[in-house]
Order: sequence, then C-alpha cells, then structure tokens
Amino acid sequence: MFSKILEVLAVPIMFLNFGGGIIGGIWLAFLGEWKLIGIGIFLVFVSHWILSILMMPGIPIAAIAAHLLERKNPFGYFVGYLSQLYTNALVVGTCVVAFFICSNFYRGPISFGYIPYLLWSWGMALGPWQFFASKEPENEFSAITLFSASIFYLLFLSSIFVSPVLALIVIAVFAVVQLIALPVFNMYLARKMESYY
Repeated sequence: MFSKILEVLAVPIMFLNFGGGIIGGIWLAFLGEWKLIGIGIFLVFVSHWILSILMMPGIPIAAIAAHLLERKNPFGYFVGYLSQLYTNALVVGTCVVAFFICSNFYRGPISFGYIPYLLWSWGMALGPWQFFASKEPENEFSAITLFSASIFYLLFLSSIFVSPVLALIVIAVFAVVQLIALPVFNMYLARKMESYY
C-alpha cells in the first residue's frame, strides 16, 4: 500500500522536477513578474555555492561521526544524527525561504493565479538539492532526503488550496520527518550497511 502511494506521488514530482520551473517561469513572464524571475535565475546560479558554504559546519561533524563509528563507539550514531539533522534543517530552510520569496510577490487570493508562483518556488526550493544529489548518485541518504522533501513540499503546496489547517499539519509532519525520523532512519541504514562489512 505504502509503495503504491509513493509510486503515485513520484509522477507529479518527476513532472515538477523537469517542467515545473520552466512552466512557472514562462507563466510569470506573461504576468510581468520579472523581478521574481530575476531572483530565481540568480539563485539558480549561486544557491549551490551558498548552500555549500552553509553545509561546511556539517563536514567536521560527519568526520567525527565517521571516526567514532570506525572505532565502534555507539556515540558515533548520535553525532551522525546531528550531521544528518543539520543537512535536513538546511533542506527545510531552503523550502521555507523559496516559498516565502515567491509568495511575497503574489497579491491575490489563494486561487489558480497562485500556481505559477508555487511552480517557481519548487525549482528554487529543491533545484539546488537536485544538483547535489546528481553529483553523488550512489549516495542513498541524499536520495532519500531529497525524495522525502519533494513529497512533503508537493503535499504542502497542494494543501494550500484545500485548507490552512491541512497546510499546518503537513508542515508539522514535514518537520518531524525531516528533522527527526529521517536522520534516525539514515543512521539505522548506516548501521545496517556497517554490519554487512
């Protein structure tokens, strides 16, 4: 059942990854939102550098975790959790910033006219993380984190049209999954992989 739900959600995510930003950008151009388009294009070129700098504090944390895990020290799992938590907090933060930038330009009611802004926010929020994931296709942790963030961002953007309460529920679940469940799950995967070697 759960795998079927993931398969169904994967279709719109693939569409949004390949065409959401383009469709949103063309639509915004017709609306004359050149400033927002400029901000988005600027972020396409600089966001991976900005995020690389922001991820630097996570490097020594990950190195400490790896060192502790090599020595079979169970505290390494906690330090590894902190490393995953830091990266996932950056993913959540990127989604929040992109959503608020794009929403700041939209002045109407929540309706059909909001769609191009949300499509544009998709590329701004997840584009840099897709770039990072493409550079390390063998990294299961980044693939899981990106797919989870994509699912929740899709659910959040969709829930906006249904109910503010539903949107808040999705935000709360997104935060719990990205900041608690996924880092724990990734540490569990790391432990399982370690036991195979």
